[in-house]
Amino acid sequence: MTTRLKFLTIISLTAGISAQAVLIHAQGCSDAGFCTIGNLAQENSDSLSKSPAWTLLLPVGVGDEDVIVFSPGLQFDKRLSARWSMQIKITANHASGNLGKATGPGDFYVSATYQIKKTSSWHPSITLGTKLPLNSGNLKASGTPLPMSYQSSLGTIDFIAGIGISNERWQFAAGWQQPLSGANKNRFLPDQWDNARADNYPPSYDFNRQGDVLLRVDRKINAARSLSLNVGLLGIYHLGEDTYVDTRLRDTPILLDGAEGMTLNATLAAAWAIREKFSLGFSSGVPLLFRDLRPDGLTRKFVFAPEIRWKF
Repeated sequence: MTTRLKFLTIISLTAGISAQAVLIHAQGCSDAGFCTIGNLAQENSDSLSKSPAWTLLLPVGVGDEDVIVFSPGLQFDKRLSARWSMQIKITANHASGNLGKATGPGDFYVSATYQIKKTSSWHPSITLGTKLPLNSGNLKASGTPLPMSYQSSLGTIDFIAGIGISNERWQFAAGWQQPLSGANKNRFLPDQWDNARADNYPPSYDFNRQGDVLLRVDRKINAARSLSLNVGLLGIYHLGEDTYVDTRLRDTPILLDGAEGMTLNATLAAAWAIREKFSLGFSSGVPLLFRDLRPDGLTRKFVFAPEIRWKF
């Protein structure tokens, strides 16, 4: 089988898996951004290149209530020394659903990864970073606040830390993402809308999101000289119950029961080096286990994320 045919076969299989996820109404993902940062991201031979690189990210997915979400981003990676590397990423978002449409800037990420001295064939590393919001998480439609499913940012400043170890075949990583700035500025309450469909979205007025921890196990496969694959499991545990505010009911924050818990996804990524300095790739995931409630709006019935990468 030629490399091109293998790549097209993988895309077809991924599309089939995603379609199955939609049919069974699976809901997972729940990633606040840190599963693609530094050593927490799925590795492939192209992402480990020593050359500086720009990557155009083009994720598309379907969230709660069939909200269609397109979240383009631009990422820059650079090796600073034999041990240090850096990554910068900026994102945006367009969401369209039964309450309207919303477009806005997303988040700015910056991280640094330190490669610890390797032990035999294993390469341990540490990543530290932050996520800075480019809006307050309160986009509106026709002047009425939209739920978090439509927001282009969670609206919080987050701290990100990760530790990983990998060799030519395996990758193991653990991470922590913690909001530092408290509640965002979202103002959505379902009864603000003269639309019964708004009742299907969790309230998120002054939404205060808890942190997450991540565990990743991946198997790297060199399918051909110019094609690398990565399959694995990604678990994200939400560390507590999120809260919102409704002063008509009480003066203190109200717990959103069911927000705490585990989300587990099966993941697949591929990179195809078309030329020495140009490659195409994608990442995708299928949810296997999910939390009872995802008030942050990060649920995706499926995600397919093409990437275009230039090295220089």
